[in-house]
Amino acid sequence: MMTHAKSTDWNPRSEEVLNDQIAAYDAMRKRCPVAHSDYLWWSLFRHEDVMRVLEDHETFSNAASNHLSIPNAMDPPEHTPYRKIIERYFTVEHMKAFDPECRQIAATLVAAQPRGETVELMAGFAQPFALRSQCAFMGWPDTLHEPLRQWIGKNHQATRAGNRSAMAQIAVEFDGYIKQQLVIRRDAGEQAPNDVTNRLLQENINGRPLSDEEIVSIVRNWTVGELGTIAASVGILVHYLAA
Repeated sequence: MMTHAKSTDWNPRSEEVLNDQIAAYDAMRKRCPVAHSDYLWWSLFRHEDVMRVLEDHETFSNAASNHLSIPNAMDPPEHTPYRKIIERYFTVEHMKAFDPECRQIAATLVAAQPRGETVELMAGFAQPFALRSQCAFMGWPDTLHEPLRQWIGKNHQATRAGNRSAMAQIAVEFDGYIKQQLVIRRDAGEQAPNDVTNRLLQENINGRPLSDEEIVSIVRNWTVGELGTIAASVGILVHYLAA
């Protein structure tokens, strides 16, 4: 049987791309709007192509993962009840309730920055803000800040290297942090805090409680994705304000 190696159309980790991603993506949209790379596999650069993939789940199915991934690796109608659960935690009302605590975290970190000298924004502010705000949102203790910070570094390193064995081991480590928080709340019973993590333990799906595996998958999706996204967003905003 013959096999055909896929050609590489671009390198998303090249210095040229990383130095100006917007310009690089604009160029790819003209040169190769559907591009393959070893790092990202397939990338789409035209809006109409992206929308087709998003809306045609029969041709472009999300259900391709070997691991439980809620709701990312699900197609409708399977993902619909899970999305309804998840969306309840990100309503306008829920975000307004979290706003004062989030602002206080930001203010504390800003006050701690040195004055009159250059600071390393991402390591000194953006990443700590992401860690503290995410842990606060979930109701997790401050003692998780440093383990999660180290975990992020290991995860990024394994992802960039494409080391799937290391990535799997690192995922198990992260799942352990989540499961520990579930055990703490179960052991506390009625004395458990009324936080996001505890409320997930009370959720039901299709007439049954969410399993620990489902809760871990949901929280992993929130945390692993959001820690990087929040930090990157802070960097983007500061870059814009400084321009």
